Amino acid sequence: MNSETETYRILKSDRDQGIKLLFERYSKKLLRYATKNWKIAEDDAWDLIYKTIYKVSDSVTNYPFETEQAFASFVFRIFINNMKDLVRKQKKASEGLSEIPLHENMVSSDSPHEPTGIQNRPLEILREELDKLDDWQRILVLMRSQDMAYSEISKYVDRPENQLKTYYSRLKKQLTERVAALVNKSETKENV
Repeated sequence: MNSETETYRILKSDRDQGIKLLFERYSKKLLRYATKNWKIAEDDAWDLIYKTIYKVSDSVTNYPFETEQAFASFVFRIFINNMKDLVRKQKKASEGLSEIPLHENMVSSDSPHEPTGIQNRPLEILREELDKLDDWQRILVLMRSQDMAYSEISKYVDRPENQLKTYYSRLKKQLTERVAALVNKSETKENV
């Protein structure tokens, strides 16, 4: 039996020994991935690694694994989910900073410098549609609308720079279509 195929078996039969083996085999790979690809601080990455190891050890008996590769994929998937949760929490914690200058002030219908009444309806609809987006999508749209480079935006949204152009193009098209449709619908209701 190849020693690589034993991690999940050992974890199922001897939890303490399995946790130790799991740490030895996967912790450095997960740390490297979190710090280099996701730019997560090393302390936070270690917290995620421990959280992942204990989650894996608690749930390993619920899944059949035929190979170490399948088990590694399971570990990695849990780790990715934990990283996404951390990033969401960090963004929510800093949401006040990102939303005040980028969101509220840019599309608020409460500004005294904007026209009032029916002319604000498209802005209200745009604001509602922006609120429906994920945080990273809203940041991308708003920062790109200020002509910020994709390389800069990628630092804020934890997405690969080379994919942001595609994301932005799709989001812009979706927003334009939704806002136009809702404005038309709103105008139709008012004319009735």
